[in-house]
Formats: sequence, structure tokens, C-alpha cells
Amino acid sequence: MAKVAAKAIEMADVQPGMDCVDLGCGSGRLALLMAKRGADVVGVDVSDAMIERMLLQARREGIGTVRGLVVPIEHFTVPAESVDLVITNYALHHLLDADKDKVVRAAFEWLRPGGQLVVADMMLGRGATARDRQIIAGKLRIMAKKGIPGYWRILKNAGRFLVRVHERPITLEAWSRLFEAAAFENVESSVVVAEAAVMKGIKPTG
Repeated sequence: MAKVAAKAIEMADVQPGMDCVDLGCGSGRLALLMAKRGADVVGVDVSDAMIERMLLQARREGIGTVRGLVVPIEHFTVPAESVDLVITNYALHHLLDADKDKVVRAAFEWLRPGGQLVVADMMLGRGATARDRQIIAGKLRIMAKKGIPGYWRILKNAGRFLVRVHERPITLEAWSRLFEAAAFENVESSVVVAEAAVMKGIKPTG
């Protein structure tokens, strides 16, 4: 996940004075990095404990440009054209597909012209494509080598993934369609590890 987060920050190209929203911020990995670059950041997470951890770390590091809000991602909102960057790391795969679409469209409204949406997440389906099957097979081989603990993880993750109760990833292509349907331009992506990628889209200036 560290590699994915680093790629997300790289693609976002955070500059001093930017107004940024970190959806599903957790303990603040991205939010704090952006604040250190001079951005004003709102971190959003459903967990009060995670927000407290982020704000505590901000205080320890003397960072005063991070705020935290405890709210589900799909219920969060800000005024139209009020932010320069909406970013999220390993959070949206927990949402229903309809809510993923809702968040992408909402981010488009929140962004100022020229603003960016950056999504870093699991980006694979459930075996429908050759890439999906290759990724899943690779993960199974790695876990199987761990013996009994690995087999237990296979069973646990298979249930969560196939039934789509807790984890609902979609493919890179599906994410691209969501970005384009919301009218983002210059949509680009970078595969960081087998199952995860970063996608960026820009709100048109015209």
C-alpha cells in the first residue's frame, strides 16, 4: 500500500496553497503528506478513531493545515468548485458500485476547473478477464506457500471478495468509464502492483 500511496501523491502533484480532500483518509497517510507540501487538507473517514490518530499525528508534527471529519464517504459533500484535488487511497473498493459512481460525479462538482480526482485502489474484477485471473492465481500461490495460515486467508478472502460483502473492487476499465461518464478529461492510470492502480482525471477548464 505504501507504493500505491506514493504513486497517488506523485500523480496528484500537490502544490502549496491547494485545497484538498482525502476521502477515506484513515490515519492520515496521504493527508499529512499533502499538508507537508503546503496544502490545506480535509481528511474524511467513517472512523472516529482514525480521525483522532490523524489529528494527533498532525499535532505531533506541528502541522496546522489538516482538518478531520467523521462521515461516510458517500454522505460527504463540500460546496461546488471549492477544492483543487480530491484524492482517495484504498477506500472506494468498499463502496457499492452505484456509490463509486456517485462519488466520482460528486468529486467533479466539488472541483474547480482544472482540479483533479485521483483514485488509488484495488482495480480488478472477479475473474472475468485474463488479467483478473492472473492476479487472483498469483495471490493464491503466494498465500498457499504459507501453509495452513495461508489456506485460512484464502478461504476468508474468497468469501469477502466473491460475495462482495466487504470488498467490491472493479476493474481499471470500469474505473475509466466512471471517470469519463462524469466528464473528466485526460484520464490516465498507472498500475503500481498487480491488483492496484492509480487513476487521475482532470476537470475541464473550458
